Amino acid sequence: MLSKLEREFATYAQSFYTGEEAVDRNLRLKLAHSFRVRNEMRRLAEAESFSPEAMCEALRTALLHDLSRFEQFQRFQTFNDAESFDHGDRSAELAASGDWLEGFAPEARDAILTAIRIHNKLAVPPGLAERTDLLARAIRDADKLDIIPILLGYLEDPENESIVFGLSEKPELSALVLESIRRGECPRHRDMRTVCDFVASKFLWVNDLNFNWSREEFLRRGYLDRIMAHLPQTPVFRQLHDDARRRLTSA
Repeated sequence: MLSKLEREFATYAQSFYTGEEAVDRNLRLKLAHSFRVRNEMRRLAEAESFSPEAMCEALRTALLHDLSRFEQFQRFQTFNDAESFDHGDRSAELAASGDWLEGFAPEARDAILTAIRIHNKLAVPPGLAERTDLLARAIRDADKLDIIPILLGYLEDPENESIVFGLSEKPELSALVLESIRRGECPRHRDMRTVCDFVASKFLWVNDLNFNWSREEFLRRGYLDRIMAHLPQTPVFRQLHDDARRRLTSA
């Protein structure tokens, strides 16, 4: 049974439905994703022994982290921030409005909003307060753990191109992405040109998993091998896979 907040969240998301299946299926995708990320966050917080207060703040962060995705897709028919708006920034703006954070003290509100704002950035900025840093790192992990199966679902049945931003199907890495990968950096979305760019970049995500539980789950769920199964079996991709596995097993 959904809580009052969950019902309000679902109602908010559904308010953007258009009746056009090409749009609405993507809104349903993000609605389901938000609830699953909340569930991943609960498992992470329990495994890492978050305090009751941190657990509550983390769950709210997770539920609201993609609050702007519904507006984004309805308006622009894309999840590509470069072609619309920064969904982390906009989600934080929306979460600050209305009653989404009712009952939280100002310090907790600020921590939640900051974590939402930076959940999609390339890295967690240094110098955050401990409370904010915990939420920021946790939401990034929980989000990644649910995005991978969404991507794998597309690769197994490539019907909804919005998941990969309509990128080219050429079985190769583009030059800018290859340069980033060789530097050990996760490529920027705006530099990606092919589905291979998008998929291969997920190997670099292991560098940004912040909790032991997240790293263990990434391995246990077989994400590395399942990603590799959808990439060309060439030395460069095999090296990416093997490097990612070494990083996870040695962490």
